[in-house]
Amino acid sequence: MRDKFRKGDNDNILFVTSRCSNQCIMCCQPPAADRDYASLVARNMNLIETADSDTDEICITGGEPTLIGKDLFAYMDKIWDCLPEVDIHLLTNGRAFSSVSYLSEFISHIRGRICFGIPIHSDNCVDHDYIAGAHNSFYQTVDGLQNLGKLHYDIELRVILIKQNVTRLPQIAEFIVMNLPFVSQVSFMGLEITGYAATNFSKIVEQPSNFMELLDRTIHILTDCHIRARIFNLPLCLLPSKLWPFASKSISNWKLKYPRLCKSCAVKQHCCGLFSTSQLKWDNIKPIIAAPNFLHSVINRP
Repeated sequence: MRDKFRKGDNDNILFVTSRCSNQCIMCCQPPAADRDYASLVARNMNLIETADSDTDEICITGGEPTLIGKDLFAYMDKIWDCLPEVDIHLLTNGRAFSSVSYLSEFISHIRGRICFGIPIHSDNCVDHDYIAGAHNSFYQTVDGLQNLGKLHYDIELRVILIKQNVTRLPQIAEFIVMNLPFVSQVSFMGLEITGYAATNFSKIVEQPSNFMELLDRTIHILTDCHIRARIFNLPLCLLPSKLWPFASKSISNWKLKYPRLCKSCAVKQHCCGLFSTSQLKWDNIKPIIAAPNFLHSVINRP
């Protein structure tokens, strides 16, 4: 973990707990007991205190941050005491916000811009709860999202692309349009193959070429309804060129890897690359486009 925040970096992260109320089958950071919780709090508070005054954003993640109770509020208070202009990006499963009393206490500590990054795994409770590994998580997540939406908070909805949900991507988009039209962005996330994702590799990993047309249709369902869509963690050579404008350079700097074959790629500067942490033989993933020979010098991002 980093011991210093940097302006403009994409990995200014406070890891606040290893505990989680979900047991997602593709989780790259499997839940665990907080055996070193006291040292984690001390480290995080020091990170906040020593951050440069022009730090743009701090991401709070876990595990599930809402499980640490009032310590989460202490982090938020500390961040805005030290950095009044900084944005907070809270990565959470959103279930805690189904409780109106918890939400009321939470928002009493908001003193600046905050974005909630919340995953939704399917358009139905059976698939979502199976992927999340938690009964009733679908309804609690949707209730939490709707409670936040009523208050007009910035919400990034995350869909992790696995075998269990890619065939229903258009239905997920339609569910979002009908029930969660207030979200600021829907992010479609490629896998980091470590943790449970590595353990369950054969069960959950789908060849990207098998769902690109579905992903294209899904993105257009959203954008036609004025909901922003982005693609994260998938290299450009795994995407058809028509989807390149939606792709983001998303992988944290300390996890980022460009294999040798990327050296001569004409679009490397626009590409997210690969996770160095992934326990995966990338030879098993078949590129859609031979990117080094596919000159596309200008990326027009929506």
